[in-house]
This record gives sequence, structure tokens and C-alpha cells, in this order.
Amino acid sequence: MMLARKPLPLRQLGVRTSARRLFTSRSGAIAAEFALIVPLLLLLTFSIIEFGRVMWTQNVLQSAVEDAARCSALKRPECDTADELKSYAVSKAAGLPIPSSAFAIDTIACGTRIQASYSFAAIVPIVPLNFSVDARACRATPV
Repeated sequence: MMLARKPLPLRQLGVRTSARRLFTSRSGAIAAEFALIVPLLLLLTFSIIEFGRVMWTQNVLQSAVEDAARCSALKRPECDTADELKSYAVSKAAGLPIPSSAFAIDTIACGTRIQASYSFAAIVPIVPLNFSVDARACRATPV
């Protein structure tokens, strides 16, 4: 609770008193502190959001690759050719705008290996994140 100040007599309103009042005043301190803290707080908040988006992208991409490898291993009719397998993987990457050309399909000793690479770009210009998110999965064909 702030106490009301008594008005000063006119004779005391000299240069010394004005300077002393200026240096002891706290009326703009909160605004100045807020102006110093807000950029750091915004950077932290948007960094957390972008980190969450990176983790979500990695999770969706890995899940799509694993589902496509499983579909190929089970020899399901919608996954017969490489193009069908790629379109199946794209359909499993829900919410991620990824082209079918981002998926690579190989047949190796472990079975069908599917790899995907996606160029992640930050949507918030404060956080400069531009890199590639990769995922791999390999499933053996059941005997």
C-alpha cells in the first residue's frame, strides 16, 4: 500500500529536489523491467513450440516409415509396387506435407528397408531452425 505524499511547498521545488525525486522515482521501473524480459520470454516460448514441432515431425515420419515397411512385409495388396508403397507411406504421414519422392525403398538382407528425409523449416522467424529430419525402418518378410 502506498502512502500519499504531502505536496511540497513551492520554495523546496528547486533543482536539487527535482533531481532527487527523479532518481528515487520508481514509476517506470516495471515497464523497463518488462521491456528487458519480454524478448527472452518470447524466445523461450517460441523455442519450446518449435522443439515440439520437431519432435512431432520426427514421430510422424518414423511412424509412416514403420507402417509402410510393415505393409510391405505382410505383402498387402495396397503395397505391391514401390509407387504404391510410397503413396501408402505418404498417407500414413498424417498432417505432414511430404511428397512421395522423399521416401526411398530398398530390398536388403533384413527385408524391405524404407527411408524418408524431410526438410524441416521453422515457422517462427525468431528461431532459425532449418535441417533435415530422417527416419528408417526395415521389416523382414514372414516365412
